[in-house]
Amino acid sequence: MPDRRSPKRVSATSEPTKTAAAQPTAVIPRWLSGWRGELLLLVLVLLGAAVFITGYGVGLRDDTFHTHWYSPLRGTHAAPLAVGNVQGGVIDRSGNMPLLLTVRGLRMPPAGEAYVLSVVRNGQAPARCAFFGVGTGTTQVHLSCPNLPPEPKGWLITTAPNEANRSGTILLRSAQR
Repeated sequence: MPDRRSPKRVSATSEPTKTAAAQPTAVIPRWLSGWRGELLLLVLVLLGAAVFITGYGVGLRDDTFHTHWYSPLRGTHAAPLAVGNVQGGVIDRSGNMPLLLTVRGLRMPPAGEAYVLSVVRNGQAPARCAFFGVGTGTTQVHLSCPNLPPEPKGWLITTAPNEANRSGTILLRSAQR
């Protein structure tokens, strides 16, 4: 049977009745209350700090080349617009010297060919250090050459030797400092 009671009337001027809504309460597990919760928070903060410091230390890797000496290069008549330099680092325990070669103005060599960096020694024929290629614009090449003097006297960049030209064409040589 339907309920025939009359519905409650609410006037426009009266305030609606406020009912106490059930507010959710935070339930903290018993094992997290007191000093255990504080200890857990401290461990999490220390772990976050350790991760940050480790990441910061790894990110500080220094990729700069530490130059011990510098030798500028100038183009010859075969490559008059070419310029460059050779920078040398400190000789390591194995007797290898790290080099940073920077060149600009050389054409890209034909497929299968390369340029040659050679060191000039007093009274001796130039000794080959490395073969390298170039791209468009400025090219930087990190090299390592064994048995170099602490500060070599001169450098040559030539085309790779072939049957027609056994020593290659000299494109760049050490400039006078």
